[in-house]
Amino acid sequence: MYWVKSLVTHVGHRNLKNLMIIPRVIKRNFMKISRGYSSKLAKDEDETENIVNDICKEDPEKEKKLRVLMLEVEVMRQDGRTAPERMNTSNWEHLLELKSRNQRASYLSYLWKNEMSKINQKARKEAKRRELDEMDEEEAKEFPDDLLYGIKHVSLFLRIRDQSINNFDNYRALQALTYGQSVIIDCSYEEHMVNREILNAAKQLTYVFGDNRLHKEPFNLLLCNVNKAGKFMEQFKKNVPSLEEPWFPLNIHTKSYLDLFPKDKLVYLTPHCREELTYFDHDAIYIVGCMVDKMNNEPHSLAKAKRDGIRMAKLPLDRYLEWAPGSKKNLNINHMIPILLDLKSTGDWEYSLRHIPRRKLMETKIKAFQNKFENSGKIKDMKKYMNLRVSNKSVFLDKRNTSRKSLYDDENI
Repeated sequence: MYWVKSLVTHVGHRNLKNLMIIPRVIKRNFMKISRGYSSKLAKDEDETENIVNDICKEDPEKEKKLRVLMLEVEVMRQDGRTAPERMNTSNWEHLLELKSRNQRASYLSYLWKNEMSKINQKARKEAKRRELDEMDEEEAKEFPDDLLYGIKHVSLFLRIRDQSINNFDNYRALQALTYGQSVIIDCSYEEHMVNREILNAAKQLTYVFGDNRLHKEPFNLLLCNVNKAGKFMEQFKKNVPSLEEPWFPLNIHTKSYLDLFPKDKLVYLTPHCREELTYFDHDAIYIVGCMVDKMNNEPHSLAKAKRDGIRMAKLPLDRYLEWAPGSKKNLNINHMIPILLDLKSTGDWEYSLRHIPRRKLMETKIKAFQNKFENSGKIKDMKKYMNLRVSNKSVFLDKRNTSRKSLYDDENI
């Protein structure tokens, strides 16, 4: 019995050794953060601090509000909503001025769309460059002495570079500063526009300068009542970086047009007056207001012309065009200046008014309605009904007559 007991004790001791929990060594793989990523985070933090210091200027309340807005924008980015990745100081300053969350969301969506458009444009340029690099080389010469003609090879024509054309257009605009007829762009409406309208007005003025420079008889454009420290000129300088160069063919004045020209020669073009411009006066100096009034439809140009005591006129739009109902007759400055340029050189109103957008005319509305009506399928059903035979029409008439019979008809008794 003793040896049996010792055997059981020995076997149980071995089983206990097998059941002992052996501590397992867990190896953890830590992600190594590259120096480039850490330096990027540090750079972003430094950029954020610089923006806060530039905007707040040691104002604790403003700094608190700005950091809350930065946190709100970061949450929008993490949630996948429309918020830009990069924002400069002017964007944050405008965001601080907005009061409601919906206004901030719409402004951030506007910035995000601009950022995406720039990224897409850059991607298209890169794809086009890769496509040009991957193009197959042209066939080799049949004989060693053959000449290859084309853009990359021998050409019969002298190549005129873009810079040469640009210099030619600038020279023609410089001649207009001395010998051309003066046209004034009134830039005193910045206080009546919101930020988006100011950016739109600066973009329109950029188009005006380009259209005037390309015309064979350009105007001597003068910007009057300019606030050089305002957002309008800030955006205009971004659109035209060479604006402050001494050779740039554009006159910019902070003074009023009353201080530069006699009052009897000035004519303010405003759509709110009653008198129409019947002909183009080559001795007059026309004034066009630089204002985008999508939010504010008050007649500011009419009030200013009356206050300054100068003549007013409007384009004869109703006389030459059939205007669509609901369309505004306020034209952008990038439409007004080309109309005046063509009117000056031709004197033909119908030809000059071709610059008006077609969407404002009745003809375009009618065509759009006809296309919508044809695509809806109703006109097809109507044509089928009109092409029915007489027998088929009689069937419809019989059904209508039987439906009108009452219980007292002879056939039902």
